[in-house]
Amino acid sequence: MKEIESQLPIRERIRDLNTKAYYLLVALSFIYRGSPGANSLKWAITLTAIAAVLPIQDFVKARFWLECFRALKVILLAAALVFTIFWIWTAPATQN
Repeated sequence: MKEIESQLPIRERIRDLNTKAYYLLVALSFIYRGSPGANSLKWAITLTAIAAVLPIQDFVKARFWLECFRALKVILLAAALVFTIFWIWTAPATQN
């Protein structure tokens, strides 16, 4: 029982990361509709999708592996953020 109680915070943090990744994925998909040829945006969407979809907490029980996968999700989302910022600064401005 002690093992399960100590895993709750990490599971909640992973769930929060999944929620953030999902919201970012939705936002990026709307942005992508406006500029479908942007390679950096494709990478950002791909990395965010991987971070959002991996249901790690449903299959992994060991705290060590949960921490590793949480770190992986953070790295994927950070890389997606870098690609998104790169796209923002390099995309041609459009005038409507």
